[in-house]
Amino acid sequence: MLEVEAHSELRSFLEKKSSSYWLHHLTMVRMVARGLRLGRSTIIQTGINYQQYYPSYLTPALLSSSSVIIVAENKIQRILIEEKIPPLQRWLNTKKLIKTKYEQNSAKKFSLYIINHHDWLDLMINNLVDNNIVTIIEEAENLPDIITEYLTEKINVQDWYNLQLFFPQHEDFIREKLAKLTKSIYSHPPNPYNSYLLEEEEIIILEQLLDFINIEKENKQVLRKFIKLQQALEESNRYINYFTINRDQGSFTIKSSPLELKSLINNIWQNQPFILLSNYLDPQKYPLDYGESLGLNLDSFTCLKFSPDGQHQHLNLYFPRNFPFPNHPEFQSRVTQEILALVSSIKVNHYPIIVIIDDLPLQVQITSNLAAYFGSRVQLNSLNIGKNSILVCDIKFWLNYQSQLLTPILLIFATLPIPSLENPLISAQVTHYKNKKKDWFRLYLLPLAIKILQQATMSIRKNEGVMALLDNRVNYRSYGVNILQSLEPYAKINYVD
Repeated sequence: MLEVEAHSELRSFLEKKSSSYWLHHLTMVRMVARGLRLGRSTIIQTGINYQQYYPSYLTPALLSSSSVIIVAENKIQRILIEEKIPPLQRWLNTKKLIKTKYEQNSAKKFSLYIINHHDWLDLMINNLVDNNIVTIIEEAENLPDIITEYLTEKINVQDWYNLQLFFPQHEDFIREKLAKLTKSIYSHPPNPYNSYLLEEEEIIILEQLLDFINIEKENKQVLRKFIKLQQALEESNRYINYFTINRDQGSFTIKSSPLELKSLINNIWQNQPFILLSNYLDPQKYPLDYGESLGLNLDSFTCLKFSPDGQHQHLNLYFPRNFPFPNHPEFQSRVTQEILALVSSIKVNHYPIIVIIDDLPLQVQITSNLAAYFGSRVQLNSLNIGKNSILVCDIKFWLNYQSQLLTPILLIFATLPIPSLENPLISAQVTHYKNKKKDWFRLYLLPLAIKILQQATMSIRKNEGVMALLDNRVNYRSYGVNILQSLEPYAKINYVD
């Protein structure tokens, strides 16, 4: 039986060849092997990243007598193909073909297909995957964002140019309207998110530009993007219609993103068994909100959530009491003093210190103050850091690059990573929840904040490092309990030694 064989082989591999310690390797290998053998859809919340648990799903995938698809971003694809699979394949003495392009009707060739999310979605949307091939999806916590990006329609400068070529008789009209649209778009002041919801004036111009495309029914493929945009503008309760600006290049892109995914992707879950691997989805074993957002029928899934290994993933948590809230006038000066004190308390640096601040003016101020005390040790949004460095960055930078950076000994959050309503895309989603009479904070913003905290603290747990949370809402708001539960296991400390 595949479970027994995979369990035995992985245990031997870990003992002889791997330095990867993780308490749940053997449990996970049996779960993945069971999913592969029975074609049973499975969701596993690991609490760690793929670099630690990769042998637990690659072993049964290589030993399986069937073809298997692994979906992973390009960076992970390369690591799996070049670094992880060859030594494991040699140890298992398997000859499974490793391919980066899926071939339909090739199940009997017993291949391991490793493809990216975009190619996988192309295959699934167009029904090009043979039924019953098990698909393993890496970093499944990012699926909602990945699918949203895939389904987002984008119209750029080249598309407008093509429209003029396609309708030479309307060239002057298109140019005139584009000039008005450009003027309106560039009248928006810059914001940190570089995203702006389309306003009424811009929508009217776009509708005028798109009016004449309906006369060319036989050329729908050429005009597909514009037809999709027209549909999205007409169904503003289902789409976020916005634009981004590249001020350096003097260009802009019109975008339409779906507000809900499940009705658009229901068909992709129907004929295939899936094994979704994530670091964190939900405090509970059954990720109900996640399943609802993607249209997953969790009754047909086996769900497993590993508890963190307290001995090796311990987190020391520091948060001061009697601290002003982020919207208080004194917060900026107090948080600056507290960060200086925390950084100064680390006397010997064998690991870097990370300071996460999303507010740009505050980020600049604290970087300047830290540099005045600690000089060139202080870096802003830089990958070039050493053991003694102090890195100031926003949460997006940290989430994107924490796996490439040295593990910190101190991770400071100036505020809870609750997405800002000043971000037009977040604001649009909140409005959507309000219109449906739903609790937009507890169903949308709070889960996002918890997910960010879970992902942001993965690396620091390796050192049993310190996380400092300087946002007093964790003490005085009812949702503070949810925040603290999501960080378990942790030990609360009153000072940083």
